[in-house]
Amino acid sequence: MRKKAWVALLLVCLGGVATAQRHGSFRTRGFYSAIDFGYAFNLNRGEGLNHEADTVAGYEMGISCGYQFSKEAGVGAGITYISDQNSAFNIMPAFVELRSHYLKSNLSPYTVVQVGYSIPLGASATHVKIEKGGVYFGVAAGVRYSFSKAIALGIHGGYQLVNLRQVDRYNGEPTPWLTGATTLSIINAGLTLYF
Repeated sequence: MRKKAWVALLLVCLGGVATAQRHGSFRTRGFYSAIDFGYAFNLNRGEGLNHEADTVAGYEMGISCGYQFSKEAGVGAGITYISDQNSAFNIMPAFVELRSHYLKSNLSPYTVVQVGYSIPLGASATHVKIEKGGVYFGVAAGVRYSFSKAIALGIHGGYQLVNLRQVDRYNGEPTPWLTGATTLSIINAGLTLYF
């Protein structure tokens, strides 16, 4: 199921690339696709249910595509994969986004707001199991440099709020010793490839 979702979104984004050249300038109007690679840092590690399993840092990568109506307003959808360095938390938020660029030059600041639902993917750690996902919210700001009408590179920083409705903690027994909801507050930094 997850593999099919990735393939479907990739095909839609690649379709957007093929059409973007016919719809005018990359920077102000037309279809866009973006691939993000980032480093994530959990702000609330050590609090509540987030104690031993939530590590200091992790990584994320995602893909989104949409339509830029003007330089200030683009609407899209995407998915991202977030994991900590011990793979205690593996989640995949699916989201809709509003993307804005503020200048018509090659170098432009931009912002992104994403709202969606985080889907638990399981964990390779034996002491944690995410049973139910929850609401996802993300914001980011950065600078994008356009190499041409078809390709650009951005650098960004942002914040993500990931609500998980049920996380079970195990200590070697078959039943969890601690069960409850948890919220991850994550700051991130990364690169975005636009095409």
